[in-house]
Amino acid sequence: MEFGDLPGDIRPDPSIQRKVERGETPYSKHPAMPEGPKNFDQIVSSKRFKDVVEKFARYAGSTQALRGRNAFQNLMMSAMGMMQNIAMIEMRNKDYLERLAVELVRQEMGIPEGKINFEAELVPMGSLRAARDMQGEAEEYTDEEIKDAFEENTSELEDFVDAFEKFNMEKAKRRFMNSLIQGAAKKGHYMFELVRSELDTISPQLSNLYGLSMSTLDYLYWLYPEDMVQQMASSGQGQAGQEEVDLQTDPPTVRAKGSSFPILVHELLKGVYDILASHGLPDDPRQSEMVLGSEDTLPAEIWDIRLGPIFWEKFLEAFPDKLFEDDQKMIRNYLISRFSMLTAEEFLDISKSVLAGESRGSKFIKDLVDTIVSELKQQEYDQATGEYDDEEGGLTTTDGEDEGPDDDDDDDLGFLSKLGISRPK
Repeated sequence: MEFGDLPGDIRPDPSIQRKVERGETPYSKHPAMPEGPKNFDQIVSSKRFKDVVEKFARYAGSTQALRGRNAFQNLMMSAMGMMQNIAMIEMRNKDYLERLAVELVRQEMGIPEGKINFEAELVPMGSLRAARDMQGEAEEYTDEEIKDAFEENTSELEDFVDAFEKFNMEKAKRRFMNSLIQGAAKKGHYMFELVRSELDTISPQLSNLYGLSMSTLDYLYWLYPEDMVQQMASSGQGQAGQEEVDLQTDPPTVRAKGSSFPILVHELLKGVYDILASHGLPDDPRQSEMVLGSEDTLPAEIWDIRLGPIFWEKFLEAFPDKLFEDDQKMIRNYLISRFSMLTAEEFLDISKSVLAGESRGSKFIKDLVDTIVSELKQQEYDQATGEYDDEEGGLTTTDGEDEGPDDDDDDDLGFLSKLGISRPK
């Protein structure tokens, strides 16, 4: 790792630094990482660590608290003290802050009220245990299980090999999709800045406590020894927030819990992104279950939190400028959904090109946006002329005979239309 002009005693835990420099992170040999003289995750880790230090200095006024032999213990005690102070303030305003978190996420993502159910809850620190779908370590599957789930023709040895390749590609896709979701949702830790005036009416010190506590936790992610992360994963302890998505309700439901307002916002955002990317897993239920069992683990999520923000920044750099206008939020949502639906091979190939900053990756994203806008305008026209059945998300002929939704569009455009995401004007 490279640390630039950072003081010599501001460093990640040695176990983390060794994993990065030895190529032992979940992204060291990942097929979405660009090739170069240095592992791409090494470059990303260096940038992300420096960004975290700069964020801490912004809220703390200096990096002094990060220095010294006992920095880890001191920061842990400081974080616990801040969270206790935050909890005392928040519990007196619990209902208001829970509603504010939901409204903030709705506005940020352009989701009209009533189109996604949000269940947001501020909970005491230490009350959470590992979520049902978040494991301490990856599931391991036998060759026979992989063969049965992923091969298409059991009579040929070549298909047996293809089954392992397909499984590995789907795992790699899920791993990188998780990192993008975490990277995008990480913004939630600092979205309190958008409602600072509202928070000041509760307590003038609350926003500063949020900023300092979140930047401290960001830094602590780089100080937790790897064996401590494993212990936390095994015990199910140490979680400050969690979310789950229920796609069986109408509309879909995001259930989020957080030990502070910024963490709650992060979990709500993550839930929305999980809905948008819900078509990214294999269609086959057994394949999907095995991919989730292999990739959705707490240790891997820690790395997603560490590196995901940089991966997401790279994708934002590839977005057309128009997507950053307020009235284009819905297009960003469609883009995430459509991108998650790419085959694993195409998803990883384009991701690699985007991370490398290649024009090919940016052009693919731009073309995908243009296609989405064109389809939405056609959909709007069909509605205006009575040819679009909005109730079902499909097209209806002029004589009333239902043609059914187009297979390519129903899973993303039709699905998101039912969420009430606005169409472009």
